[in-house]
Amino acid sequence: MTGERNSETMKNRKFSVPDITAIAAFAIVLGISVFWGMKGQGHISGRINGEMAADPGIDNAGGGRMADGAGSEDGAGGVGRAGSGDGMGGSGSRARADGVPVLDQDQDVLAGDIMKALNEGNLEKAAGIMEREEETLQDLFYTTMEGRRYLYNGEGLSEEIEGQGMVFTMAGTVYYGTFQDGKPEGQCTALQVVNLDAPRYDYSEGLWKDGRMEGKGHTGYCYYQWSPEGEVRDICKTGSFSEDLMDGEVTYTSMNDENETVTWKLEVDRGVVVTDERWVYSESTEEYQLLSEDSDNHAYVLGEEQIKLPVWKNLLVWEE
Repeated sequence: MTGERNSETMKNRKFSVPDITAIAAFAIVLGISVFWGMKGQGHISGRINGEMAADPGIDNAGGGRMADGAGSEDGAGGVGRAGSGDGMGGSGSRARADGVPVLDQDQDVLAGDIMKALNEGNLEKAAGIMEREEETLQDLFYTTMEGRRYLYNGEGLSEEIEGQGMVFTMAGTVYYGTFQDGKPEGQCTALQVVNLDAPRYDYSEGLWKDGRMEGKGHTGYCYYQWSPEGEVRDICKTGSFSEDLMDGEVTYTSMNDENETVTWKLEVDRGVVVTDERWVYSESTEEYQLLSEDSDNHAYVLGEEQIKLPVWKNLLVWEE
């Protein structure tokens, strides 16, 4: 089921071929579908039933799906790894004597607006700007910067990715925060904008070390204008990370268009669920179930093989 949805939703992606390629690699690997029962009547009921593959690089909602309802949450379509920055650009952009590109006025204003929104912690505003100014972003990254990574510090580009600033790794993916030795270090936010059946952003926020999430943080996605029919609007996984993998207690929250939330608390060891006494095993279905914190009507469900996989992790991995 999730595979069919992933294939269909990828058709509406608006970003360039490299962006779509990176996202498609995620879409075929891992999915989560959440069914909101009786959605039109203003309440939710269901269960999460895991459908995952073994790729350690992708996870969109912890590898599960809610069933027993009329809709689905598909978190596999839009997330991806940060691109390697291989050049796709053309010629004609200006450069300083040291070869570092110079942004034109429109590009500089755009980069400044995005960085200001991220500095304010307003991911929805930043995503909206990136979605609205897609063509300018494409020209900035692929033509002016020729697909390479530079640090934008509010005054222009720097080839040395060091200190405070913002780095584009793809036209639709940006990292904002502190950098050291060319990688995120300390407090950092990763944001990726995609357009599946509706505008959406994926994000990872928290502490980073040597280019990986390390310490407190959260990761998830949000349809910030409207959500596709039957899909949840927002998911968030909060906890501690170790080398991009979640470790310890994780809080997983899912929200629908009516602002109704469902919350699960679970233990994770290096990205793998720990089945403590709260999990119930069903021999008839060969599944493990964990009831939500909100109601016995909601269960998180994983199959015997799925529960062994390290799927609780940073959704936006920084690639070297």
